[in-house]
Amino acid sequence: MRWAQDARTAIHAALTAVMGWLGMVLGLPGSTFSTSRTFLVMQRIGDEESWALAFWLCALVGAMGLTARSRGGRLLSVLVLATAHGLVALCLFVANPMTTATGTYGVLACLGYYLAWRRTHEGI
Repeated sequence: MRWAQDARTAIHAALTAVMGWLGMVLGLPGSTFSTSRTFLVMQRIGDEESWALAFWLCALVGAMGLTARSRGGRLLSVLVLATAHGLVALCLFVANPMTTATGTYGVLACLGYYLAWRRTHEGI
């Protein structure tokens, strides 16, 4: 089913794009962490530049996975992205469980793990 393959690629691309966007936002001049207590846990773990670099590296792994020809490369890529989104969701939840960002990143993590499961069981 070609449409299923396209949907999986779209999920993978969206996970990559959101991770790249988050890395870009944290890498911009100014302090994103100081704008909200939601980022308190992330701020205690590391500075914004470190988080930005980590998210950019995850986005790079995502982009490489999108172009990979091997199943293993695509699977590893989506697992890295899903785990990064899950980590963001967890950090945001601990700092402020009432923010909608927690659910957003949690859903993205679930989509990533679902995609990994499908790729493992269907070999796509």
